[in-house]
Amino acid sequence: MKKTLAILALAVVGLTTAHAGVNIGINLGIPVPSPTLVAPAPVFVQPPMPAPVVETVPLCPTPGYIWVGGTWGWHDNRWVWTRGHWGPPVHWERVTHWDHGYHGQRHEGFHGEHGRR
Repeated sequence: MKKTLAILALAVVGLTTAHAGVNIGINLGIPVPSPTLVAPAPVFVQPPMPAPVVETVPLCPTPGYIWVGGTWGWHDNRWVWTRGHWGPPVHWERVTHWDHGYHGQRHEGFHGEHGRR
């Protein structure tokens, strides 16, 4: 009977300790680096500007206007031709201003975006 009690006691202790595990963990907060894929940056080489387009100049619509020739411009990753047009003559606008108690004039800017015939 003593043997049976001893076996039964050991069985009970064994069952209770089997599910009552002890966990010990240490967290150092060191992030584990994720693998990174490094690709070379794309190299973009802009093609050279094409030769100017030869345009036929139409008759001047208004006396005194000047012909502004067409130009190439870079737009949406390609060269785009802007046609020439007739434009008004260039003029400077004078603006009268008050500057620290002194009355004077200054050139406000270049208007017309033209200048060559």
